[in-house]
Amino acid sequence: MTPDPSAGNPSASSEPSEPPEPSASSEPSASSEPSASPASPASDAPEASGAAPDAAESVRSLELFFDLVFVFTITQIAGVLAEHPDLGGLARSALLLTITWWMYGGFAWLTNALDLERTGPRLHLLLGTAGFFVMSLAVPRASGPGPWGVVFGAAYLAVVAVHFVGFLGTSGQRGIHRIGPYNIASALVVLGAGFVPAEQRAWVWLLACLMEWVTPFLSGVGGFTVGVGHFVERHGLAVIIVLGESITEVGAAASRLDDLTTVLVGSLFALAATAAMWWLYFDREEEDSAALLERIPAERRPHAALWSFGYAYLVLIFGIAVTAVGMQKSLESFTHPLHALSAVLLPLGVALFLLGMTCFHRALADDWPLRRLVAAVAVLAAGVPALRWSGGGTALAVTTALLVGLVLWERQARVRPQPGSPAPFRSLDA
Repeated sequence: MTPDPSAGNPSASSEPSEPPEPSASSEPSASSEPSASPASPASDAPEASGAAPDAAESVRSLELFFDLVFVFTITQIAGVLAEHPDLGGLARSALLLTITWWMYGGFAWLTNALDLERTGPRLHLLLGTAGFFVMSLAVPRASGPGPWGVVFGAAYLAVVAVHFVGFLGTSGQRGIHRIGPYNIASALVVLGAGFVPAEQRAWVWLLACLMEWVTPFLSGVGGFTVGVGHFVERHGLAVIIVLGESITEVGAAASRLDDLTTVLVGSLFALAATAAMWWLYFDREEEDSAALLERIPAERRPHAALWSFGYAYLVLIFGIAVTAVGMQKSLESFTHPLHALSAVLLPLGVALFLLGMTCFHRALADDWPLRRLVAAVAVLAAGVPALRWSGGGTALAVTTALLVGLVLWERQARVRPQPGSPAPFRSLDA
């Protein structure tokens, strides 16, 4: 059953420094009843500040190291699409990213509850880092014949096991006992895919992805705590690292070309488009998402975090990866048209990024940022013909112009979240 939105009215908790209205004075106690949610007890105490019991307040350096290894996995997945720029390559890269992102998100929740000042948790996170690294090494050949599909599945199963054990003894122990068995089941399916003939492997991966996506509906996400500051910062770092790695790959591709105009003009267009994508998220979206997530009662916050930083963020990250591959293809065909799926990758990636940002905002706020949807349609409508009829240079220029235009449009007509506005989200604990 979806929680009553009135129970999460933030007006009584988001501004503790002002005298509460008589009619709202009883609301904090109503929303923090232990029986109202399977979340951990006493979650009302930190609600005003957005903190959660036993939750980290900010990202630690070891987490950044973990993220750098994770981003190498994203680079490898993008490489699958770059090597096979067709529908099959797009599908395989999407499946591999979905599997990988599910457990990256799981580790973001885990480190939210770990005390990384202690040696044990540090070594535990490094063990998970090693698992992700082995996954990334297996990604390029995981869909082909040979042992690499099994290596990928075994590494993923190890990562899931490390994730499960890491939560034991933390504030998320109750939650991991509910969701952990489902994670292990989907990881066994990923491992099993390695033993299936290469032509059929993607279908087994699809089954694992579907299992992961429905897991929260079966297990619920109660029993976890979400420290807002750490959670938002951690995912923001993932975005900026993926953007940085993407432009690095574009630069590496440009350095292999001989034409001076292509290398300089094309690379600068790609850099400008990437900078506009950075601007769209970090100018206000990250800060606003923290404010919106902070106003949601602590016991209901995991649901909102899952929809925004889980499902919507997957689309956003995949959009960045596809955009990077599209930029590389555009540089390679700077002055002549592209065909087949290569002629779609750049506008498709940008459109997915904008769609992910739209869904991310909607999961936390009560409105749809229609400007981003309009821009996504415009990028597709203008970018695909430019690639098919003119070439990669024109497509890069058009895409950059539309993204910069969206930045200016949003800055002129920005709607800031109001202190008393609700932040609706879907409940998964039926």
